[in-house]
Amino acid sequence: MIVVFGSNVLDQFFHTADLPPRDTALFLPTHEEAPGGKGANQAVACARAGASVYFSGALGKGGHGRAMFDNLTDCGVDVSGIRFFDEFPSGIAAIFVDGRDGTHKVVVSEGANRAAKQEWIPDHLLNENAIILVQGELPIIETEKLIIRAKKSGARSVMNFAPATKNLSAELLNNLDFIILNEYEADAVGKQFGIDSSNKKSFATELYNRFNVGTIVTLGPDGALCVCDDGFISISSLKIKAVDTIGAGDAFVGYFTAGLDQKLSIHDCLRQAAVAGSLACTKVGAQTALPLPDEVVSRLGEIKIAA
Repeated sequence: MIVVFGSNVLDQFFHTADLPPRDTALFLPTHEEAPGGKGANQAVACARAGASVYFSGALGKGGHGRAMFDNLTDCGVDVSGIRFFDEFPSGIAAIFVDGRDGTHKVVVSEGANRAAKQEWIPDHLLNENAIILVQGELPIIETEKLIIRAKKSGARSVMNFAPATKNLSAELLNNLDFIILNEYEADAVGKQFGIDSSNKKSFATELYNRFNVGTIVTLGPDGALCVCDDGFISISSLKIKAVDTIGAGDAFVGYFTAGLDQKLSIHDCLRQAAVAGSLACTKVGAQTALPLPDEVVSRLGEIKIAA
């Protein structure tokens, strides 16, 4: 089982490359709304990849909070770990997508996500058969406590440190099994711990050696690299035309973690993660862009792996 301690956010997508100047307005013909939040996105990705998923997090009692709760249920996620709050709204994100290359800018209101507590996760779920999946959108103190609990219980843990806006402790890293970072997040972690991140292979090697944590750095169209107990692994991405990159990282993380849960080799976990992350860029949205397992399997042969 995969236990996700994560965020729920309503994503609102606006297709514009630039925001209007101060004291002016920009009118667009329409926008899209979709359930999001890195925790929820990754939980859905794990479930879509075939894993059994338990979700713990916080929502406001307003309409879109209930809609996000129902969406997770519809996606096959166990939502019994979600709590609702009267005093906080559910999280919401305004996402501005540049149609020229699919890149984006995001403004997030955290809302009820800030109230999430790791103690809501019962001890019996933390065992040697569980994988704990966390991100950077919930209070870092709560996330750290959960990772330490997981280690003591014999559970494995994966952290996608996104966004990298908070400070990680050495204790958290020492208790993690895998950390997944994009290039910018790797730079933030490198700066925090005094590790040169200009060469991502060297950075990942140093982080692994210092904290004994498997380190994966995603490189966009250049694929990803990993340094772990299996050594150094370089992996390519698919050749695709990006429409919207917002869900790529969540697809990668979800399919990678599901592979661990299914006891695949690290190479196979990375291969299916690379395909899922690439395919997520070909559609608009986060959860709406997550590929189906058959889509991933059909393109595994296009991924190249090197040591």
